[in-house]
Amino acid sequence: MARRHRPPESAHPHRWMVSYADFMTLLFAFFVVLYAASSVHKEKFEKISQSLLGIFESPSGFTTPISITNILPPIIYDPQQDAFEDEDYLDIQAEQNNLQALLQETLKEELKQPEFRLEQMNDWILIEMPIDQLFESGELGLEGEMIIGQLAKTLARFKHPVNVEVHTSGSDLKAENPWQTSADIGAKVVNFLVLEGVAPQRLALVGLGPYQPVATNDDEEGETINRRIQFMIDRTGQLRERSSTVTNAHLSAKPKGQVK
Repeated sequence: MARRHRPPESAHPHRWMVSYADFMTLLFAFFVVLYAASSVHKEKFEKISQSLLGIFESPSGFTTPISITNILPPIIYDPQQDAFEDEDYLDIQAEQNNLQALLQETLKEELKQPEFRLEQMNDWILIEMPIDQLFESGELGLEGEMIIGQLAKTLARFKHPVNVEVHTSGSDLKAENPWQTSADIGAKVVNFLVLEGVAPQRLALVGLGPYQPVATNDDEEGETINRRIQFMIDRTGQLRERSSTVTNAHLSAKPKGQVK
């Protein structure tokens, strides 16, 4: 009687686990797609669906380009957002706050008068003063020296650039050079600031003359309001870089025109 041979056992008894793993992977992917579809904006999802259907059904007749910006919003870089996390930016902000607080404290008595003004702008701190209260007979009076001297002591503690802008009144319109009066007044103010310790490279003088009035020039009261000095303090604290051109004359050991 012949012996019956048992069928050989499979070399891979756990082969079913491979198929099971594939099935679980597909099932997981299916649920991920469902979740993603539920989170996508409906209109955007329809756009990408129509685009994909057009490609698969009629690739040659599909002409509408797919724009990824229609589906995903563009990434917009906001420098101000990163700046708040920058230590240098925070230091500048703290310095700006200290400067404005000290200016308000320095000029607290003057700011009680309507002729004096302190205002914060985006990039500037504006201080406005009446010329007639600072000057007497064309020169800085005692009150003017005291006020600008106090201002200079505060400005000297910082590195912010300062533009001194001088406005005059309609009386100067008859002058041969309407800007000359404002330039002379500004020069005296700037020189006094330097004498009180403000670095000269931080200062700039702007003589605007009578061409930017804020009140009427038809009466003395209006002309008095128009005669004003504005200290424009750069809140960024950045000195403007000078642009210079180096020529052969600059590199020469002897000055130009010197006889050998």
